[in-house]
Amino acid sequence: MAAGQPGTLSAKGRQTQLALEQAARKLFAERGFHGTTLGDITSAAGKSPAVFYRYFADKEDLLAALAQSFLRDVVTPSGLSLHLPESPDDDAFFTAVVTGYWTMFKQNIGIMIAVAQLAATQPRFAAVRNEFRRFGVDIVAASVRRAQEQGYGTELNAEYTAAAIALLFENFTTVFVGTHGLGIDITDDDAIATLSRIWKKTLYGF
Repeated sequence: MAAGQPGTLSAKGRQTQLALEQAARKLFAERGFHGTTLGDITSAAGKSPAVFYRYFADKEDLLAALAQSFLRDVVTPSGLSLHLPESPDDDAFFTAVVTGYWTMFKQNIGIMIAVAQLAATQPRFAAVRNEFRRFGVDIVAASVRRAQEQGYGTELNAEYTAAAIALLFENFTTVFVGTHGLGIDITDDDAIATLSRIWKKTLYGF
């Protein structure tokens, strides 16, 4: 059965598929994609390898299904109701967007880590990672253009600035949400405040 077609599954089949996906999410977060075996996933889900192959062709097929559902169900909807800064004093905009980004990343860190590990060698996973990056770049670029409409950041190139900030966010979040935090203790609130200030100061200078 092809992955990612829940409409073709029975309720029990969908429950089994979800158990495999949830086990993979957890293990990818803890061990990374390469450190997780198919046997680890089926054991954690309480299923047999034979059952796994009813739903996914292999471990990469499972990750691809997880990544696509993440983009479709989580990433894309999160940008639909976005309101740009009303003024240079609109701290709430930056805090809200960064909080959403941080939370989304943290809740899906297993997928993000696994996709990043495969993106270096496999075009389909590089495309998924770039789709996620494009989402962030588009939001930041829109905020740059809004600041310029308000008379700030006129020297900035919206696309270049957006790419720089989005990639900074991605790397910062990967390190501090992941298991290797450089030996620096930082709370979620402090991380969000730091990224929000960097973003706002880049646009408005204060």
